[in-house]
Amino acid sequence: MQHTLTFTKDDKKYVSKPFDFEAMCIINDAHNSGDAHGPLSICRGALDYMFEGTQATQDVIDAMDIGERSKLCIKLWGFYIDALSSKNA
Repeated sequence: MQHTLTFTKDDKKYVSKPFDFEAMCIINDAHNSGDAHGPLSICRGALDYMFEGTQATQDVIDAMDIGERSKLCIKLWGFYIDALSSKNA
């Protein structure tokens, strides 16, 4: 199953590329760095990565409502935990 993120801004729906090994590594690096605390700061870099090369430019991501960005980071954290759990199963 491929996990993607979606959000709508100004009546336009944006879809990320699928969660992949690179996104997992970005989250893992942030998680293990000790500098980031909690899913919002840990997943922020991966959120940017997930939308690279899509119609959601960095300006669109940066202008996103903090509540929406938080929801996407929580979703990404779930993808990460699922990937870790399936790897260890």
